[in-house]
Amino acid sequence: MANKKRLSPAILVIAALLLVALARDFLANGRPLYCRIGGHTYWPGLRTVWLSPDYPFSDPLMDSIRINDLWKTFQYDAAVFAPIPFSPGEIVRRPPAELARPGALHPGLPGHFRHWLGTDDRGRDVAAGMVSGARIAVLTGTIAMMMALGIGLLLGALAGFYADDRLRIRRGRLWMIVPALPVAWFYAFIARQYAMQETGGLLASLGIFAGIILIFNALGWLVSKMPIGSKWIVLPADLLIMRLAEIFNSIPKLIIIIVVAALMPRDQSIWLIIVLIGAMGWTGVARMVRGDLLRVREMEYVTAARALGFSELRVLIRHALPNSLRATLIAFAIGGAEAILLESALTFLGFGGDEMRGKSWGSLLNSSRAFPLAWWISLPPGMAICIIVLSLNVIGETLSGQKKN
Repeated sequence: MANKKRLSPAILVIAALLLVALARDFLANGRPLYCRIGGHTYWPGLRTVWLSPDYPFSDPLMDSIRINDLWKTFQYDAAVFAPIPFSPGEIVRRPPAELARPGALHPGLPGHFRHWLGTDDRGRDVAAGMVSGARIAVLTGTIAMMMALGIGLLLGALAGFYADDRLRIRRGRLWMIVPALPVAWFYAFIARQYAMQETGGLLASLGIFAGIILIFNALGWLVSKMPIGSKWIVLPADLLIMRLAEIFNSIPKLIIIIVVAALMPRDQSIWLIIVLIGAMGWTGVARMVRGDLLRVREMEYVTAARALGFSELRVLIRHALPNSLRATLIAFAIGGAEAILLESALTFLGFGGDEMRGKSWGSLLNSSRAFPLAWWISLPPGMAICIIVLSLNVIGETLSGQKKN
């Protein structure tokens, strides 16, 4: 009962975060969600849900409004704006507003153009940045941890289930897979760092990575059919993977990510930051899964499955791995909190460039450094980060306690 009382508020906080993230374009949008001009109906604000704001309109009048940024000053027949009538990171130039206090009206605009949480020194709306920061936090926490879960689940399963005596591989396949990893990483992520900033660039890179691994694996299968590559080799999976995890844990993740990001273009997109966080966050998942599988692999039903002649891979996937799902949920919650903290720290330090200004909680905290007395710039993102990270940690600790019970 006590666990449920602790868990319910945390779940409500995360649910609210997801709702705000999904409704970002409906809550904070500098374009009218609906408008009528000359008897014609348009939906320029809703259009940004699936199209880039820079994508041209087919109507010359609407495209002229877009090019000249007249969304707030144009005389519509009728128009409905979002509750926060400013886009994240938007600098309103006609007329400008610099460092407006919470609740202030935007000068020269009608009464519904109000800055509910004020603006930063460049006139970016803080409330719009808070809404956008919620979406970035969700993207970072989920996508980065899904990437970390994929890596950690694979490596943790190999370390825990096969240990140091059960992972066998033919020599030819080993010869091909080992060089495949750096080659795939280079062509999927390093060589495509500019393309990853485009829509779908991350998914394309992941596809290229998997494709290169599969090609080398197929070549390894062919080589293993030859006499020189047919010999079986026992790999100490637990020893190798845990030593690799210790190397990753010995250096702070933030330092590694900063070093790698510093070698990339200054205006890298949020997707590159997410990939770096995901690539560094697998160690906790691997350790938890390994610990569970070291226990599960000695249980009677696993021994019985082996006695029936099932392959090691089938025993792992069908019988052993499902019993480690709670460990992955714990790692997902705790790792998601760490990912959000890392993303906030990176954007606070300026990574992401002008593309992220006023759009993430970390960049809002960065803006507050110029005016420390402007509490409305630093307090909302700071409180949001604390509440979300605390909620995720509570969920992880509660699941961990239930597991022990």
